[in-house]
Amino acid sequence: MKINLIAVLFFLVGFSGITQAAEPTCTEPNDPACANQTPAEKTSATLRESIDSGKAKIAETLFGLDVMAFGDGQSFYNDAGDPAYQWGTFEVDAAIDTPYDIQAAIAVVQDAYTTTMTVGFLDYNTSGASIAPRGRLSVEKGFHIQIGRFDIPFGSDWQFFASKDSVSISRPLSTDQVMGGGYNDEGIRVFANNGSLNYNSYLLHGLHGGRLVGGRVGITPFSDPFSLKSTKEPKNFEFGLSYLHDGGADWSKNETAWAVDAEVRLEPWVARFEYLDRTIDASVADGSDRLRGWHFTQEYALEEVASSPTVLFLRYGEGIVNPAEITSVGADQGDERDARVDVGFSANLGNSNVFQWKFEVQQYLNATPDSRQTPGFGHKPSWFTQLVVIL
Repeated sequence: MKINLIAVLFFLVGFSGITQAAEPTCTEPNDPACANQTPAEKTSATLRESIDSGKAKIAETLFGLDVMAFGDGQSFYNDAGDPAYQWGTFEVDAAIDTPYDIQAAIAVVQDAYTTTMTVGFLDYNTSGASIAPRGRLSVEKGFHIQIGRFDIPFGSDWQFFASKDSVSISRPLSTDQVMGGGYNDEGIRVFANNGSLNYNSYLLHGLHGGRLVGGRVGITPFSDPFSLKSTKEPKNFEFGLSYLHDGGADWSKNETAWAVDAEVRLEPWVARFEYLDRTIDASVADGSDRLRGWHFTQEYALEEVASSPTVLFLRYGEGIVNPAEITSVGADQGDERDARVDVGFSANLGNSNVFQWKFEVQQYLNATPDSRQTPGFGHKPSWFTQLVVIL
């Protein structure tokens, strides 16, 4: 399967190159459209347009199939202070619109060890735009019913699981520790947006092989009503409230969780806040009966830096496990909770919308015994770089 996914990457690049040869862009030195572009910008623009042209040709040949592929790799320092490198993930997303307002979508992810289908659903929509397999849901007015497997809208960070959608390399402590890196499940989901109110509700297979019901309500009180003709994104402000109940076949409680989140967008500045609280019943708890976490993230978009639009970010987050790990191993082995500062940037290299280069520094202010065992923790602060390629 890994060979097949990588083959898709080369196919898209190769197909794009063929298309570019047929439709040259900005190749004449005296072309007025190229007058204000540097050679690097011309090359970058040509590459993005070439890839998009190749994807359009694929869609034309394969009955409107929309394909996207992206992959990433990163480097970091280990505890000895030596640089280390690792393969991240390679993902192929595909979506196609069928008659009767039904869309089919799939996302297949290859990491260093396995290949998994993280998303695969059918979407029935009465109005509004089609839905991307992953990331932020449509902000247009509309009503959708989905059946299959998808990322669960709980809190707000679920919109940034894919490396191409996130400014940072890491996920907040609340996502990693409270939600186990992010929640993905199969079932049925209903969501809608009327312009100032949006909601999600879902019935899923569940965390323990039973049933799970939950949802999220989002309010955008200070935004103009969304239009079917034009998407009013970014929103000025959104406040969200999430809840889920996981139970057995008889609906006996296994877990409950709730979250509040808020997002403010005053371009070029964006701020996000999220608090998650998860309670686990003793019958299914594995040492911990309550998990909590929160983060406050700020992003600031620079106009251009060396022809590469750049977004700076700063995040502070905490993760809290009850009972604290130090109650069993001793307070001398670590702290009661985790507290971490993440700072860095993401640059759109050459303004190409093809290559993202990210840099991030992490500093633990408090660390539990478990966090102290993670690779690279001994090298403080921890430094990471990542290159994301988007096709």
